[in-house]
Amino acid sequence: MFMSDSRALFEKNMKLYPVNRIRSNVIILVLLLLDLFLTIPLMGNPYIAVYVYVLMPPIVLINIWALVLVIMPRKLQLNYVLFRGVFGLVCSIGFMIMTQKFAYGMLGLDTPWYFISSFAAYGIALYCYIKYHLAKFKNPSTYKKEPKVKKKHKREAVVTMTTFTGAGYLIANLSLGFATQQFVATVLMCVYSMLAFVLFHFIMELHRYYWLHKLRNQTTD
Repeated sequence: MFMSDSRALFEKNMKLYPVNRIRSNVIILVLLLLDLFLTIPLMGNPYIAVYVYVLMPPIVLINIWALVLVIMPRKLQLNYVLFRGVFGLVCSIGFMIMTQKFAYGMLGLDTPWYFISSFAAYGIALYCYIKYHLAKFKNPSTYKKEPKVKKKHKREAVVTMTTFTGAGYLIANLSLGFATQQFVATVLMCVYSMLAFVLFHFIMELHRYYWLHKLRNQTTD
């Protein structure tokens, strides 16, 4: 039973994404999560050059990579899995860096403890998520299978969360006229921290790409 469950999960995870969905998914991911939620606040007030220097190079590279995927998705079907993993890593870390901008640029914190504690919590959470994912991958029989309806609701919840995050950021900027900057910064820090954790799901695509790439090499050999 264990071997059959493991093999079934492995085969399920080794399936590539449909070619006809790659273009739309790439556009949504890059324009919505990366360019709207990360680039705009990064370049907005207060403008702090160090954050721009750190985040703009990977943001530009992701945008160029996305353009290539949109142009020829069929040839880069496997590469899209790697793209999702790198995208998740860049966005997740980018959102955590943005919380530093909100904390030190808007709240005016002058202690390094927020930086240390926030990234320590992030590292621990990512480690636990990876450990859980690998354990579930190796021994799926110990984890209850979620019904399809629940999985569908989970995906819808993620989409809803990201949509409201974007709306929340715009509202936060508009509310600067009648709300304190400290309040807005605190709300944004909470929202962006939550998004950073949500994107752990995308980071695990790197694990899928490793196995897909390994299997493809074995097939060609």
